[in-house]
Amino acid sequence: MRIWLFLIPILVVTVVIYIGCGTNAEPTAPDLVTPRYIGAEVCTTCHIEKGEEWAQTGHHNALTDLLASDHRSDSCTPCHVVSLDNNPANGGYDDPNPLAAAKFGGVQCENCHGPGGNHIHDYIPLASPLSSEICGTCHASAHHPTYTEWQDSIHATANLEWQNSTHFTAECQQCHSADYIFAASVPADAKAEDFKLGITCVVCHDPHSVKNEFQLRAPVRDLCGRCHTDEQPVPGESVHHSTVEMYTGVGGYEFPGEVYTNSYHTQIEESCAACHMYTAPFDATSNTAISGHTFEPRIEACRECHEGLQTFDRNGKQTIIQGLLDELKAKLDAATAEDENGLSYVRAKFNYDFVSADGSTGVHNFKYARKLLQDSINDFTPGV
Repeated sequence: MRIWLFLIPILVVTVVIYIGCGTNAEPTAPDLVTPRYIGAEVCTTCHIEKGEEWAQTGHHNALTDLLASDHRSDSCTPCHVVSLDNNPANGGYDDPNPLAAAKFGGVQCENCHGPGGNHIHDYIPLASPLSSEICGTCHASAHHPTYTEWQDSIHATANLEWQNSTHFTAECQQCHSADYIFAASVPADAKAEDFKLGITCVVCHDPHSVKNEFQLRAPVRDLCGRCHTDEQPVPGESVHHSTVEMYTGVGGYEFPGEVYTNSYHTQIEESCAACHMYTAPFDATSNTAISGHTFEPRIEACRECHEGLQTFDRNGKQTIIQGLLDELKAKLDAATAEDENGLSYVRAKFNYDFVSADGSTGVHNFKYARKLLQDSINDFTPGV
């Protein structure tokens, strides 16, 4: 009896390898010279949890959704199935056996990881691509310009910022480079230039999971806030990127006895994405769509609440914040060496840097920015 229990897993793997795409498909055994596609049904025999997650994604239903679309065409099909590459020898959707081909509908494991025939035959590892190019194979067209827009974004070249920085270290790549973020380990002597990828698709999106909307790895504000943060410095320390702190109304030096409030923007449900990821469907007249993946704010997003708005400087609020920044900067520039050792200077300098580093000139949280600057101006006078 124990011998049979031992042999059962071996028999199951053997059946999976040679039956592959299902008992009715009868594909050939994997060819080690021409790696064959085997289909998600085989992959998920072992990778059960990932398969269950993937089955809930839009990738799983890609072909079904295409066939139900009122604007489908044959040119769409290659991005909605596995391996429609005019090479039937490697299996996939264009396998001459119609029963086998039926197993390759949808965007499956092998669209990203490559053909799995050799993997199940002799455990040759499959690729786990981190670059955006694999996503860009399909998510790049006039209808779906996600990859094209991403290429024009700062995210795409975030790993190269060391080239123009005097303080960039390898550790900075934890927010600048996908290959650092997903590295199993980082050598102690690693250099910033050792990491070749910027912030690619998989840094923000989980290809296997729909736990969060748009398959994000975390809710929007938390996800953006992992990197767009000043990491909680205090007066006397340098401010890095205070974006999420400014947006949520925390982290600046708040003077005792003063009341600090937040602007309405901090209550927007879509958070950062509401302004920085404005989308628009395909327009046949202009032959364009907008996917929001340049991450640049667009005035069209503001108009969803502020009808007819022509500038981000709504009601002159950016002008007000810039004026307060200039006023405080003038005071800081006039400080004596003795002033610079004083607590009032240190607090004022911290709040100046905090508001400046946010980068929105008050758009993220006008009330909080204005209060921090005004209180700092009132508290610090050079030479006193």
